[in-house]
Amino acid sequence: MVELQFCKLSAKGSIPSLGSIPSTGSILMNISSIGKKILIISDIHNDVQKLDKIIKHEAADINLVLGDWFDSFVYDETEHYSKTAEYLLNFLNSPNNKTLFGNHDLHYLFHNTHVICSGYEHRKYNAIGEALENDRLVTCRKFNWFAWVDNYLCTHAGLCADFIDPTAKDLSDINLFLIKERERANVKIISGDDHWFYAAGRARGGHYHKGGIVWLDFDREFAPVEGLNQIVGHTPRRQKGLTKYAGTENYCIDTSLSQWLTVTNGKIEVKSYRDL
Repeated sequence: MVELQFCKLSAKGSIPSLGSIPSTGSILMNISSIGKKILIISDIHNDVQKLDKIIKHEAADINLVLGDWFDSFVYDETEHYSKTAEYLLNFLNSPNNKTLFGNHDLHYLFHNTHVICSGYEHRKYNAIGEALENDRLVTCRKFNWFAWVDNYLCTHAGLCADFIDPTAKDLSDINLFLIKERERANVKIISGDDHWFYAAGRARGGHYHKGGIVWLDFDREFAPVEGLNQIVGHTPRRQKGLTKYAGTENYCIDTSLSQWLTVTNGKIEVKSYRDL
């Protein structure tokens, strides 16, 4: 069992709900589940046929993918990358479908050596580029670094307290901090520079002490931040079942699509592929 360690926000009083965060254009995605069903799923890894079956079964109002559309040990022929990219394009054509960046997406969407990780091959890059009609930038603009579903922060891998501005006192402060860092990351990834958003920690062979929001290892680097609930993927679950960090509302859902979450009127449900 993972040892339970909390990193605290220096909050005064209770942590406000996400509803207190201004709904301005500076917020990337603030999704409320009130009166809606939200599907949250992660780590597709070219298995778009399985994803499509899940999406059709759930018939959710909003489908949120936490990243890692590409790279696979199973579906690794060039045609699989073409088909996944084509599916991704169609997926993003609907305003009800949302996706976040995963580490296995970044190296096919950007020319930046800092984002290349295991699985990358030029043949895959070229196949994806052709399917995206060689306009990766248009597709990139439809991806997001993070999203809020009610009061849950959703990222590909998780937010480590080590990176949070120490002056942050509540969820609104964390959101504003992430917005500022998002703008920096957007500039740096285009210019070929490094940024902690897409940096690997030492547990994953990187040079940062802990991984950023597309690289944090849930088993070896993640620690709950008091007052902040998170839903992440990225770290494979050994028993193919999602993990809820003991005593907290932090979920890791990288399960090879065997399980996922739905959120309706603030209630989270764990769903399983075997029940389809």
